Amino acid sequence: MTALTTLAPPSSIDAAGVTFRRWRGLDEIPAMATANNALRSQCAILEPVTVEGMRHRYTHLVNSDATEDCIVIERDGVTQGYARIEWHDLADGDRLYDATLLVSPALWGTGAAAVAAEWLEGRAAEVAAAHPTDRRSFIGHYLFGGDAESESVLLASGYEPVRWEAELLRPDLEDIGPEVLPEGYAIRTPTVDELPIVFDMYVSAFQEHWGESEASDHRIEEWIEDPNFRLEQEVVVFKGSEPASGVHNMLETQPDGSIRGVLAEVATHPGHRRLGLARAAINHSLRLIRDAGGSSAYLGVDTGNHNRAMELYESCGFRQASSGTNYRKSFPGGGAVR
Repeated sequence: MTALTTLAPPSSIDAAGVTFRRWRGLDEIPAMATANNALRSQCAILEPVTVEGMRHRYTHLVNSDATEDCIVIERDGVTQGYARIEWHDLADGDRLYDATLLVSPALWGTGAAAVAAEWLEGRAAEVAAAHPTDRRSFIGHYLFGGDAESESVLLASGYEPVRWEAELLRPDLEDIGPEVLPEGYAIRTPTVDELPIVFDMYVSAFQEHWGESEASDHRIEEWIEDPNFRLEQEVVVFKGSEPASGVHNMLETQPDGSIRGVLAEVATHPGHRRLGLARAAINHSLRLIRDAGGSSAYLGVDTGNHNRAMELYESCGFRQASSGTNYRKSFPGGGAVR
């Protein structure tokens, strides 16, 4: 990423033994994942972070160079958090400077979150200067429900909660509903050759969603090269050769050895909505997960989704298990938060 300057990491918090330094490369990932999972455990988040998944994420960053845009937070030489900035032009016409502020509970009360949040704003200002835009701009954070430390920092810094998300859990895979489709539609696993048009269907389906990046930011390579991607777990509703709806499923092995399914993406193309396609694909996915040895399943949802996704998922047996909040603040040169 080209920048006018590169903001140095913050000074250490000597009294707490907290230091900040630049990200040094992919060898950092295991320790970062450990800190991330410590926070998720504190906040009762269902979705874990794996070293493989996080490494995959950091090798497919868009508009973010981790060597310049990420700092690692340590205490007594142990990684306990990190902060990173990236930017995206959104489908609604705005620009988001998307901040990641991850502070393990081991650092709560040390002031590390406030120092890292200030660095993120400074680095975002440098990035903005290097990439000028006429778009309305803002800086945003997503926090897990229960991350009281970072929440207090953001509220004190003028951020506003603007959108809420949740994880929904189906604790068992019994009494799965029917797979009813209109005439001319069929559920099946896509072929490898069909994956590009399936991916395009997902991108088109999500373009109208709140906070979604422009289509140009989405890369099929990131999707199919994900270490959790399994073609046999993909569920797509086709109308002829055209993908109309789908569920991108993954399987997670729990600490007790049980398998939990993840309905990682549920989407219906705008031209095929209100036909019951997503419901059929969800029920098919639950059976597929059960047949693979799964005993439960979960998914994430924007609780303000205009297509009534929350209502659909609850009718399929899912119940809220955790929450999350999106915070935003107007950025210099941008308009009001929305």
